[in-house]
Amino acid sequence: MNPRLPLLALLAVAACAAPPLEAPPPALPAAQATPAANPQAAAPTLPPGLRLGRAVLPVRYRATLTVVPDDAALKGEIEIDLSLQAATDVLWLNATEITVEAASLEVGGKRIAARAVPGDGDRIGFALAEKAPAGLARLKVSYRGAISSKDDRGVFVEEDEGKRFVFTQFESIEARRAFPCFDEPSFKVPWQLTLKVKGDDLALSNTPVVSEAPAEGGMKIVRFAETKPLPSYLVAFAVGPFEMVDAGKAGANGTPVRVAVPRGKAAEARWAAASTPALLKLLEDYFGIPYPYEKLDVVPIPRLVSFGAMENPGLITFRMSLSLASAAEETVAFKRNFARVQAHELAHQWFGDLVTTEFWDDIWLNESFAEWMGSKIIERWKPEWDEPAYRAGGTASAMQEDGLASARKIRQEIATNDDIQNAFDSITYEKGATVIAMIERWVGEETFRKGIRRYLQAHAHGTATSNDFLAAIGAVAGKAVAPAFSSFLDQPGVPLVHAELKCDAGKPPRLALAQERFLPAGSAGAAATWQIPVCARYPTGGAPGEARACTLLTERAGELQLAGAKACPSWTLADQAGAGYYRVAYGQEALGTLLGKGSRALTVPERLALIRDAGALAQAGRTPIADVLALLPDLARDPSPHVLRSAAEIADDLHDPLLPAEVRPAFARFVQKAFGKKARELGLRPKPGDDDETRLVRPMIVHLVADRGEDAALVAEAQRLAGRWLDDPAAVEPEVVDVILKLAAIHGDRKLFDRLHAEVKKATDQKRRSRLLGAMASFRDPAIVDASLSLFLTDELDARDAFRLLSQDSRRNDVVFAFVKRRFGDLLKRLPGELQGRLPYLHESFCDEAHRADVEAFFKERVGKLTGGPRTLAQTLEAISLCSVRRKALEPSLTAFLKKQ
Repeated sequence: MNPRLPLLALLAVAACAAPPLEAPPPALPAAQATPAANPQAAAPTLPPGLRLGRAVLPVRYRATLTVVPDDAALKGEIEIDLSLQAATDVLWLNATEITVEAASLEVGGKRIAARAVPGDGDRIGFALAEKAPAGLARLKVSYRGAISSKDDRGVFVEEDEGKRFVFTQFESIEARRAFPCFDEPSFKVPWQLTLKVKGDDLALSNTPVVSEAPAEGGMKIVRFAETKPLPSYLVAFAVGPFEMVDAGKAGANGTPVRVAVPRGKAAEARWAAASTPALLKLLEDYFGIPYPYEKLDVVPIPRLVSFGAMENPGLITFRMSLSLASAAEETVAFKRNFARVQAHELAHQWFGDLVTTEFWDDIWLNESFAEWMGSKIIERWKPEWDEPAYRAGGTASAMQEDGLASARKIRQEIATNDDIQNAFDSITYEKGATVIAMIERWVGEETFRKGIRRYLQAHAHGTATSNDFLAAIGAVAGKAVAPAFSSFLDQPGVPLVHAELKCDAGKPPRLALAQERFLPAGSAGAAATWQIPVCARYPTGGAPGEARACTLLTERAGELQLAGAKACPSWTLADQAGAGYYRVAYGQEALGTLLGKGSRALTVPERLALIRDAGALAQAGRTPIADVLALLPDLARDPSPHVLRSAAEIADDLHDPLLPAEVRPAFARFVQKAFGKKARELGLRPKPGDDDETRLVRPMIVHLVADRGEDAALVAEAQRLAGRWLDDPAAVEPEVVDVILKLAAIHGDRKLFDRLHAEVKKATDQKRRSRLLGAMASFRDPAIVDASLSLFLTDELDARDAFRLLSQDSRRNDVVFAFVKRRFGDLLKRLPGELQGRLPYLHESFCDEAHRADVEAFFKERVGKLTGGPRTLAQTLEAISLCSVRRKALEPSLTAFLKKQ
């Protein structure tokens, strides 16, 4: 062995790590550095605003980082090739918790010393000893950063069964924790990473390894190929004791696909390795563009609380519970959840990675499209999975949030970091995806696909804006789609379309349409109108049996001619395929027809949209809640498990604060009447011959009847099975473990809590630990709730695990709020930074003005320091107020109905 080999290898890597500046650069003298900047000189003035200026532009990056999972510090050296648009004596970059040790600028054949100037916590200045002229330059910085053991953003460390790993998550503005950089999406340039890691650790990044050499102290130097142009938030790396599972090659270019797992867990990657190549191929076929990167690694992360997966090009990261499972744990839900999330992340490789948004106000161009595209690909891959029915659930979730006066727009102006944090919500994901599907239906599926291809080809490896995308769709469609699309992008809220069938003598049948903003009772939201593509479906009375008609409703009122109908249709559906982003209000008779004898002609998504809208109108006080509750027993007998689930959700939404105490026993009897028989048929154990949808709906129906229906027999069975599982995890099927543990805990005592606590302390498997903590968060005894909350503040558990103990439940509200007020400072010390701003959401299920005032008084002076906090508080306060109004509005109809049970 040559003792000089590590040093020689390091020098060899350094020699090829800094290619010359382009276009072409002058040679830099070896020792022509200017004097250091005067340390007493006044600090340059920080430019105002959120964004960096455009006077200095990055051209490419080269970064060398020392990454050791056992260290809390990150050591880095970065070189940034720059284009100076004008002479300057200060450079402003993004940096957070970065300590600069040395800096200089190479320009015009000499080296100019620079000193770091503190900015505002998100920016850092480099004051130059003399003004640098316009042109090409190279900034060199040596620095230290942090490897967090609390957050799952920036560079962070996690442990799995005693093994430690380092991961990154830079979306949205966390790359600045790893490098001084230009941390905005518009700065999209090549990156070249070199990692110095322990000799027995594996290092991964966006691109393949091009060289690996030993270094001193048992370390090694791993150099990666330069990336294609990337924004800083898509740069990624992972370091630790991984083993690689080969998933073969995929796509037109034979892209190598692998899954990186903690050593010893290769068998748990079976489904990820089997499904990923197939999904990638389908996306290539749709986009007409081969997968745009050199390789694809999937990297599970043990504990994630603020996100589930991330689309880093060539290095997709995943919450481990979403991506790895033993053969026994590979349930229907696990397979579908992984595939749906993976399809979303893979769609990002084109939408977001190949073409990146210019800034965060257009983040919907990434997330809405990945959500829509991922679902579309799953439907093509596994049509038996009923993907349209699951899309309907996402739309319902978005509409619930969008019903608030404080709802944000899809394309929201970005003025602060709070706005960036808040942009990743159901409005961006589910609302955006549904609006895309609605516009696709309007312009035609193939036309829309051609527009997408045009957009991607025009902006490949660059950035784009909403206007670029809308222009591409409009150019192919041959009509202006921007006005209709933008009416949904640029204002908040859900349209409510009133649809009334008109069959006047001597005239063709038509739908009289009117639109308004759907607002719950008590809402102060502003009125609005949209350009709504309304598509109806109806029987014709002749061949071919039924027809479809569409119109663009641009005014408050309009009509839709039902072409082809030979007589007045027996039913008319105003949201064909349930694909519109609008609610529909029918008359009671028309609704009864659609959900009765007309339902045989409707698809499952169409029935789900009907049920969703009927429930929302009742909750908003626009129709009597009794009329909707009366439908539930029949809906519970529907052959579709999706319809059963939707009906159950209406019942479950009537949580305790909405129910006067004197009618709660009657409500339990009603739940038993509507859903009890079905729950007992399903039981708590899977049966031979169960189809996938039955397996998926079982936990919800059984929980509803056992808890809200107060079914003592089901509770007792859950408690018995929970005990068996605690003794032997193999004794109970994984798909029902969560529901039995939760039911056992709801009715459990301190003995059960202590048993669960003891099991958590010795559990090494992440999935088992998560289930145990979920059960511990379900107790309702105030003393036990307080004990579980206090456990969050100890060092016994990783805070990212223990966060589950802060669960929201209307019957735990007062205890949780008292704890938050009492230990707020301690909570902030333990909570990952990205979750601190969400604390007000813990209290949004309060339902009276007294609690609203208490929540507002406590948080109003505190949330300003928590990223995203002001908006979460505003939404929480609005939700409490609306619940209070809703409770009063529902009470007469609800009480009268339940007293008849």
